[in-house]
Amino acid sequence: MNKKAISILLCFGMCITMLAGCNQKDSSKETEEQSSKDEKVIKVGCEATTPGWIQTDKKGELSGYDYDVWTEIGERTGYKIEYKIMEWDGMWSMFDDGRLDSIGEQISYTTERAQKYNMSEPYAYNIYSLLCAKDNGELQSMDDLKDGMTIACESNTSYEIVLKAIEDEYGVTLKPTYFDGMSVQEVALGRCDLWPRARTSCETTIEEVDNLKILGDTNRVETNIYPFAKTDEGKELCGMVSKTIKEMQADGTLKKLSEKWFDTDITVQPENTEVLE
Repeated sequence: MNKKAISILLCFGMCITMLAGCNQKDSSKETEEQSSKDEKVIKVGCEATTPGWIQTDKKGELSGYDYDVWTEIGERTGYKIEYKIMEWDGMWSMFDDGRLDSIGEQISYTTERAQKYNMSEPYAYNIYSLLCAKDNGELQSMDDLKDGMTIACESNTSYEIVLKAIEDEYGVTLKPTYFDGMSVQEVALGRCDLWPRARTSCETTIEEVDNLKILGDTNRVETNIYPFAKTDEGKELCGMVSKTIKEMQADGTLKKLSEKWFDTDITVQPENTEVLE
């Protein structure tokens, strides 16, 4: 065989090898893309600012009751739970336009939300308390509540429902004052009298913010759920999550997680309380 023929055969062999390599890469890429498509993911939005429920630790990693509940849901259903941390109002906007599947940060059931979203099985019941400044000599107990006292509220939350319930329970008319996410600081600085807060977060809050105290508990309790879109996909996800929550309730997992984070069982409604709606 002459040199020219050998050169042609070598070139031909190299081309075949390169084509085979390209085919392997294309095949690998297609496999990865298909695997990505087949991966089951639930995108969950959160602020990660609620002590005990979901927050970032010193390492910047998420932790808390909500985080553990979602992690357990993922393990039992085979779904990957993908967290998206963002500001409160932006989070609801992303949820409404379908870029999030749910919101996982101590979301309370309300009639208004139930009309707009699919609601999961409840996974917690949360008594509301009132916080005030430690150096507020006018407020020593819930009996000291008076007409005209200011109470901090935040937009797009259940605080207005809590406010109405407190007014009904104690026979006072309070003045709502709206702040953009810094209600607790306004109360600690004496610019506002009261701040409604779920009892589970109160102890951590007063440890983290100076000059705060728990004035007392109300007899109102919020029901915590996970919302989903009112679509076929949202309904399916909601049903799956609700089924899993029921299983976790039945086998004691929810109670165990609750006691891990709050030293008490918040998975059942306390006696002599009224549910906020």
